[in-house]
Amino acid sequence: MLTLNYSRVTGLSTVIAALTFSHSTLEAQTVSGTIDASITLEDACSVDGEEGAAVDFGSLAFGTHSALFDQADAQVAGAGGISVLCSPGVVPTFTLLGGLYDNQASPAVHAMQDTAATALVGYTLYTDATRADALAINDTITLSAFANTPQTIELYGRAFGDPGNLPAGTYEDTLNVELSW
Repeated sequence: MLTLNYSRVTGLSTVIAALTFSHSTLEAQTVSGTIDASITLEDACSVDGEEGAAVDFGSLAFGTHSALFDQADAQVAGAGGISVLCSPGVVPTFTLLGGLYDNQASPAVHAMQDTAATALVGYTLYTDATRADALAINDTITLSAFANTPQTIELYGRAFGDPGNLPAGTYEDTLNVELSW
């Protein structure tokens, strides 16, 4: 009988050991690792909050005047100028490439043609409010290196009338400009 008890004890011990061993192998396991994250940023600039290959640099609206006007002044993009924001360290260059009717209305650099295509009103862009520093075709304006605030390109225009020689109508031109960095 002693042998039988010994077998029961041994058998019971084996079962307890197996349950203990099985329990320890069923515990939760942990695996550690990493996730790599990356982004590549390229230098960029925006004009009046717009990015892309073709943005609106504003307008030069001389308003409504008598066909007998002598001169009319305006500022590109209204009173605020052209707002440029670039990546830190970028030094952009603004270039006036030209218009549709350049050098066709003396003494101006550019010209606006009336919708009937019979007359031209000359105009010139300037880099100063006194309109002393004319901006010629292919002239550039270099901005300062950007830190973290927008910079403004202020351009002023003057249209030159020809009293008694200009028909009433709407006159228009399109200037091509470029911002490079």
